[in-house]
Amino acid sequence: MLGETLEESKNLASIKIPPFWIDRPEIWFYQVEAQFQISRISLEKIKFKYLVSQLEPKYVENIWDIVNSKSDTKYTDSKNRLLSLYKESRNLRIKGLLTGIELGDMKPSQLLQKLKTVATSDISENLIKIL
Repeated sequence: MLGETLEESKNLASIKIPPFWIDRPEIWFYQVEAQFQISRISLEKIKFKYLVSQLEPKYVENIWDIVNSKSDTKYTDSKNRLLSLYKESRNLRIKGLLTGIELGDMKPSQLLQKLKTVATSDISENLIKIL
């Protein structure tokens, strides 16, 4: 256990986490967790400390009660809170597909890929192509 903690502490310096991506927090957490896996960091406590150190104060404010809690799952609790606050609901995603995406400078294939990225698994590819 102690050796595992020392190993995780050494790996901590090699993590490169991008700034919090408010528009797609689920992708941001995927990147964060990939960095933890690459660096072999698995302890909830270390993940939480790194998360708090990387978030801007306006986002830490949203998890301040978790920061001050005695929970053993602060990282998981914080992740769930941030996702619930910032991840778009299914209805908002569908509305965005119907009203908010324009071709602009994109090629049609790029627009199709963007629509697929924004769409949830509940929306069929045929519907996306019709849009």
